[in-house]
Amino acid sequence: MEMQISRLNTRNLFKIIFSLYILVGMHINIDHMGGYGLYLPFNAIGWMFISLMIGIGLWHMASKRIVEYSQFMLYCLVGLVMLLLPLIYPNNEHSHLAIQRILGLCAGVLLFFCLQQFHFNRADRIQLLYIILMGILVQACYGLFQKFLPLEDWFGRPLAVLMQKNNMATFLVTGAAISLYLFIKDDEIRNSWIKAVLVLGTPFLTSILYIPLQSRTGYITFFISVLIISIGNMDQQKKLGTWLAVAILGFIIGANSSYNSRSDENMNRSVNTRMVLYELSYYMWKKQPFMGVGYGNYFSHLRHNYAEISSTDSTILVGPGNMDHPHNETLLWMTEGGILPLFGLLIIAGGFLAILWLAKDRRQSFGIAGLILPILIHTQLELPFYLSLVHWFLFIFLLSFIDEEIGEWKTKRLNLNFAPRIIAVLIPAIVIPLMVTALQTGRVITKYERTGYKNPQLLFSAWNPKILNKKYDVLAMSLHLSLAKKTGDKDKFQDYIEWAEDYIQHSPFSFIYYDLAKAYEAVGLREKGWAVYNKARYLFPDLNWQDATENSSSSHSLLKD
Repeated sequence: MEMQISRLNTRNLFKIIFSLYILVGMHINIDHMGGYGLYLPFNAIGWMFISLMIGIGLWHMASKRIVEYSQFMLYCLVGLVMLLLPLIYPNNEHSHLAIQRILGLCAGVLLFFCLQQFHFNRADRIQLLYIILMGILVQACYGLFQKFLPLEDWFGRPLAVLMQKNNMATFLVTGAAISLYLFIKDDEIRNSWIKAVLVLGTPFLTSILYIPLQSRTGYITFFISVLIISIGNMDQQKKLGTWLAVAILGFIIGANSSYNSRSDENMNRSVNTRMVLYELSYYMWKKQPFMGVGYGNYFSHLRHNYAEISSTDSTILVGPGNMDHPHNETLLWMTEGGILPLFGLLIIAGGFLAILWLAKDRRQSFGIAGLILPILIHTQLELPFYLSLVHWFLFIFLLSFIDEEIGEWKTKRLNLNFAPRIIAVLIPAIVIPLMVTALQTGRVITKYERTGYKNPQLLFSAWNPKILNKKYDVLAMSLHLSLAKKTGDKDKFQDYIEWAEDYIQHSPFSFIYYDLAKAYEAVGLREKGWAVYNKARYLFPDLNWQDATENSSSSHSLLKD
């Protein structure tokens, strides 16, 4: 009896935390200066909720003394090992730059495992889908308010996790896919007006925003996911027709609203840049197919390879942007880690296709796969998991949902239940305070930048500079350089030189090169300064560098502020 109460409590507690994240946590909007990962406050907030869900899942497993897992879970574990093995390669001197990505990957697999421990029944799974639908509708309403009402000045940027049009689009399309699935599969809709409003309101409201968003990723994912789900449920033509009619009505309203169309030049530039990134990434992988360039080294190697190729081919164009992701998740892992991560991803993908193929009703099993297609396709066109943690969370949950519906399951007796309880407590106990420090550090960095870099004390008040170290270090050392210029302190210039020389090895920002050149000039090493300056011009041929002779013996300084 006591075990049943414990299981009931953990199951309900998980649902409560799940609901709080989807309905409240993911919508919290805190001012920030952009970026990705923990630089975005809503991602840090999301990890607090996810750590609690993982902890509750492990505690639940320990309470029932049984480990539940699916065949697909085993595929995921094998794939994860292959994704992690490149960390032992000798070319990983900058792998610390990828640590948050790797920890996020491991946390995702652990969350998937913890979801399996609850082995929710179908009614519970459907209930959680409706909660997700409500969360997506909240964001859709934010977008509609921002689009049709003068609320932008009141709310600032109210889209929270959807800070970018493609993220917004695939988030909404995921909601549309879920609503179509529920409309077909949940027979209780006819007896619940609330469910009917949620399921039919979602395609209507989300479709209004697709065309104003001007997201081709959104158009592609909507068409493919709806097509796949429809093919898997062709015996429900009346329901499909009703749902599509509601979605089309939304499209018509959106198409007839005012919006800023993307120019052909803008769209062509976007496509060309993406194709060049793909080509460069594949070129980098071909040069080092087995070991890759090393985790954390993509940014540096891309910039150097781009400079090498563009020096002989002026038609290739990426621009001066700082690209540390190829806009394709598969390419990122194989470029940095080599062949093993590629095999790992193929094993996970193959395992998923295997459970679809071996399902009793193969046609419907492939139809249900349409739920994850919006986010999955997005990962091959951009970087949604880094810009929006909720995309990663929904992807993991929907994979779990599909696995629960059609996967094969096994159970093992858990003889040692003390260790999982300890881990269940430690994970949120470590993650939550850490995320609080990330929020505080991000807040002071944002305030420092918003106030024009005039109050250095704000930087010094950061609780955890290391968690946002790339940006913090640049700001702190730029301040150090500014003091060196004012005081003429050569030791401070030397400090900056040592830091910058190390920093550009993994993050070759053009402004770091420029400041480094000036620092060398300030300590009397003008030839070295010119060498750094010319190296920057080579790496960033698309920037409008000031006119200057390459003659380092020039009698006057050409590196002016």
